Amino acid sequence: MEIESLIQQIGELDEAVRKHINTHRYQVDLLKDSSNWNQICSSLDVIGDTIYAIGSYEAADFPKDYGLQYIYTYGLLQALFLQQDAIRHLSEAFGIELASSQILLDIRGIRNASIGHPTKQKQKGTRFYNHISRVSMSKAGFDLLRYSEPREYDMVNVDIPTMVREQLSEIITGYTEIANKLSEADRMHKEKYKDSLLQDVFPSAMGYFFEKIGQGIWSRSSGDRAFGQSNLRMLKETYEKFETTLNERNELSEYTEFDLGEYFHAVKRLDEYLSGDNDLLNEIDARIYWTYLRNEHSSFVQIAKEIDEHYQS
Repeated sequence: MEIESLIQQIGELDEAVRKHINTHRYQVDLLKDSSNWNQICSSLDVIGDTIYAIGSYEAADFPKDYGLQYIYTYGLLQALFLQQDAIRHLSEAFGIELASSQILLDIRGIRNASIGHPTKQKQKGTRFYNHISRVSMSKAGFDLLRYSEPREYDMVNVDIPTMVREQLSEIITGYTEIANKLSEADRMHKEKYKDSLLQDVFPSAMGYFFEKIGQGIWSRSSGDRAFGQSNLRMLKETYEKFETTLNERNELSEYTEFDLGEYFHAVKRLDEYLSGDNDLLNEIDARIYWTYLRNEHSSFVQIAKEIDEHYQS
């Protein structure tokens, strides 16, 4: 498969993982462990950065200047090395154990011998002294000369395009395993709540609640006031249940929490008016609070509908 196509697949997997961690119900839990969250973000960024580096190496002309040839070669090998670390640390943060394949270990070995510890490398009890053959360097790779104690030297031909394709394929395998686990976690979460609609928190009698609360405001009858206050209490209980249900599903965003705070404030002020506990509130104030509660209710119903639709999809 072409390198460009492999890069595109990694980009799609990256998008899926980022979408998961930025979904509020999962982000709430992830942010509880700041170190783990930072590891996830760092790993995702490094994978993306190394993909840019590999893509640019693939697209650019190989320089004629020897110094830049070394920079290009060093940079490409280091990008592969960092990318391996990043996918391993990303899987670790999600509690997934990814075993390094022999392909990745071989690529890592080439990097270590070429640019990691070339001048004195100990490998399986043998010391190697390595260097890149300058005249052999090209975009397609280079010859690595390796001297060791028991024998004079070896020459390893490093095929960069093949190495890149093999690593990207392995990264896709690991990334797919991570994305599949997150997708399964999402499926299980939705399955748990899909038959319990948030909209059902709001009873069909909500319109009746608002009507009787209104009558309690403009009526001079103490009985109407008391009945209006009891309906206001039921309205409050309904919204407390709504807030609790959102919390249970990790769906209570900071924006909704702020709006609910304002809603409960209006309920409290209206209760003070109906009970006569606040002499500073007059009927006009009460009607303003009542209008706010009635009108704002539809926005919370819409939030419930949108969440329900997402869980049903």
